Amino acid sequence: MKHLSMSAAAIISAALLSGCQSDPQELLGYSANQLCSRHFISNEPIEFITQNVIPEALAALPDRPEIGVDTKLKTVSVSAQVDGTIMKRTSVFRPGLGCTLLFDMTPEQLHAQIKHVNLPVLTPSTPLEQAIRQDVSLDDFFAHNSGNYAHSDNTFAVAVMYQGRLVAEHYDEHHDGDTRMLSWSMAKTLTGLMTGILVQQGKLTLDQEVMAGSHSMTIANLMHMSSGIKWSETADIHGYQDLAPMWYHTPDSVQYVTQLPNEYEPGSRFEYSTGTTQLLSDALKTASGGDLQPLLNLYHDGLFKPLGINNAIAEYDEAGNLRGGARMFLSVHDWLKIGQLFIEQGSWQGQQVVPRNWVVDVMMSPGVAKHYGGQLWLNDMGWLMPKLPKDTVSLRGHRGQYVVIIPSKQLVVARFGAYGSAVNKHIGLANRRVFQSVVDLIEQLEK
Repeated sequence: MKHLSMSAAAIISAALLSGCQSDPQELLGYSANQLCSRHFISNEPIEFITQNVIPEALAALPDRPEIGVDTKLKTVSVSAQVDGTIMKRTSVFRPGLGCTLLFDMTPEQLHAQIKHVNLPVLTPSTPLEQAIRQDVSLDDFFAHNSGNYAHSDNTFAVAVMYQGRLVAEHYDEHHDGDTRMLSWSMAKTLTGLMTGILVQQGKLTLDQEVMAGSHSMTIANLMHMSSGIKWSETADIHGYQDLAPMWYHTPDSVQYVTQLPNEYEPGSRFEYSTGTTQLLSDALKTASGGDLQPLLNLYHDGLFKPLGINNAIAEYDEAGNLRGGARMFLSVHDWLKIGQLFIEQGSWQGQQVVPRNWVVDVMMSPGVAKHYGGQLWLNDMGWLMPKLPKDTVSLRGHRGQYVVIIPSKQLVVARFGAYGSAVNKHIGLANRRVFQSVVDLIEQLEK
């Protein structure tokens, strides 16, 4: 096992990590999970991750942490002294399933969960058709990278699909088109697509009721972020939020959400909530058969394989729940395929993968809010992207993950990185920069 002690040079003194703030248990859990996933799935070096992805989480711990990487068992542990006691969190990689943060189990017990599961055989994805253009510059997307992590956009990868072909891409030294990139909340859109497949199969309906504790809501409520559940996606005025406790304080994310009270009548208002998508993920699991095997078959055979996506990974919590609101890994090129699926209204190379009416009428049309459809962001022509066409839709993930889709321009743009803390505090401005870069890109492509 390799141990790394984090020096002051490797950890920038920084603002608090959004979501985990000052809870050592959450900070250690977040760090262990990120290190495990990004190292064993995305093949990023440990030093790169500590310096460019999680420096603020490490710096927020009361003592300098120690990182232990076991390349044989494929585990990552992060430990630190807290109030005189050594506290440690461990994340375990399982082939085909990614990394899972441990709570009550040992690595051996976690592996035993899948003893009788036929895991997907991961192979290289089908390449995109290419038409690389020398006259297309992506420099705008990288213009706000700097050596000062907190104030840097930290753009790692940008790729562009135009008129059905890959026309431009640019990467830093640790990534390329085949690197599997973490979705964060872009996973919500994949969960929405898989819901449509189950509706087509007759296993779910939009008006079907879902129970969350003593509360009921419909699949439509979940799709449109209108579940009624009391939820804080980011810290409220008292500093409380639900996201980090759900991921890093409990082994069962679905149980966490079902114990929350209702705050409003389902369907009456929009409330962006990763917890809501976790309930939707649980509904997928139940409808597909109730355990891991049929769920794996659903998204690998039902969604990914028809697109030639052959090595995607979705992660699970210790209780076996799909983390469908935040933790899916697809290659940069495969994320472009997901975007192209919306341009082709659920079809891929002539095959209808997701029902057209589901993609157009449920996902790409407003629900309770005019800026949000079914697990997908829409363009309401407001402050954020007034210069982009009205039909622009986008997948968006924490700290600067984007797939921007413009059907009228036959354009898909994927951007990945890790906004520094100062940038993330002004996420609206950072979002606008990305969308303005897309506007400038359109001008290049159409000149």
